[in-house]
Amino acid sequence: MKEGDTPNPWPSSGETGNSFARIRLMGNLGKLENGKRLDSEKVVAPITVGQLLKELQSSHGLEFRRDSTLVLVNGVEANALQDLDTLIQGGDEVALVPMFHGGDA
Repeated sequence: MKEGDTPNPWPSSGETGNSFARIRLMGNLGKLENGKRLDSEKVVAPITVGQLLKELQSSHGLEFRRDSTLVLVNGVEANALQDLDTLIQGGDEVALVPMFHGGDA
């Protein structure tokens, strides 16, 4: 299937020349300083994973530790791709998932 065969699920809302990727923030990663939650966000693509994390930090005050945040690009962990240099395209879905580690029970 070619890229143009499927419509972009996140249309550009009339803004020409831009395409968007959808970002989903799971668990406590979407908790804003004012106590509200940010569950999803649209970002202009293309953008790298590293740029995306910086953008979320500057625009919403969110902070992500790479050693405790799983970044999935279309269901594939970013470390299996090009990690922070992974290019996110319009129509892609990125999920940011907190990783929790347990202790002795």
